[in-house]
Amino acid sequence: MSLHFVRTVVAGSLLAMPAIAAPVTLGEQFFRKDWAAACDNSLACEAVSMAPDGDLADKTWVRIARDSGADTVSVKIGLLEPKGDRYRLLIDGRLVDSGMLSKGEWAIEAAPSNALRVARAIGRGRKMVILGSDGSKLGERSLNGSAAALIHIDHLQNRARTRNALFLSGRRTVQPKSMPLPVIAAQRIGKAGAVPDAGTIIAVVEKSQCPAEQLAVTENSAFSLGKNGGVNKVLILVGCGAGAYNMTMAPYVGSSTDGRRWSFTPARFDYPEKPDEGMGGAVLLSNPEWDAANQQLNSFHKGRGLGDCGRSANYVWDGNQFRLVEATGIDECNGARSWMTLWRAKVEFTD
Repeated sequence: MSLHFVRTVVAGSLLAMPAIAAPVTLGEQFFRKDWAAACDNSLACEAVSMAPDGDLADKTWVRIARDSGADTVSVKIGLLEPKGDRYRLLIDGRLVDSGMLSKGEWAIEAAPSNALRVARAIGRGRKMVILGSDGSKLGERSLNGSAAALIHIDHLQNRARTRNALFLSGRRTVQPKSMPLPVIAAQRIGKAGAVPDAGTIIAVVEKSQCPAEQLAVTENSAFSLGKNGGVNKVLILVGCGAGAYNMTMAPYVGSSTDGRRWSFTPARFDYPEKPDEGMGGAVLLSNPEWDAANQQLNSFHKGRGLGDCGRSANYVWDGNQFRLVEATGIDECNGARSWMTLWRAKVEFTD
């Protein structure tokens, strides 16, 4: 089952402002049998396991990751019900790792000195079994497709046929590929400024195409974006309907010189580069939340209630528009426990 992440927009009679930003290209996702892989824009890559044959009761999940240009590898394994204090990791009956169990999402993390060896064993194997200190089975995992996922990463990072490849090793001597993260210069909001009154917010809602989808007026929220050039800026999130596990909202930015009279336009984003043609300019976000401490508007869209597929996007307000800081996702709904990172950027704040 595949999720096609659809970008929708909301139309209104408000003035639309065109989005002008440097292009953002998300990393492509790779799927093979029970595994998936992706690299972000810096070529930091990861491979993650999915449930074999859509077995949603699966109790073991694996993540193999390597940063661009780095020699070190990370291998983490999650267990639904870890028991005892130690583990033994067997692949096709052979012991490849052992150690202490940890608490939290990742019960097992291979030591850096052994992680590459474990990753290669995963790629070569067919089945992983994890035993507790008393010999009881803590979990198991199909490894079908893991080799293809690791080879995909080796090629993208230019490590194929090198001694340090994740799977496709050889004697080739080349530098791995690495890309610097983009840097976003953002004006710090600082002291909160004026926000519009309830009547002004209701007027914005009524001019949008969202009133018919409203569950309650209290859905709508206003947040100060500080001042830019002496002009008060505010973010308004207009509720535009809800399903079983996603609520959609349209973000608008208001401007006012005196804190009383406001004008509003659809919020601008550098990704997507522009809303769908003819829809008025407002982008519809799923489950957005404003993080004032980090000056970020964070959203996520579940492909289904289980949460094993979907997309997320976190944007920083730079003083004029929202810029993509991080994007994650996995588009196949097949029991994955973590979404892969597809884009990252650094933020440098200025006062």
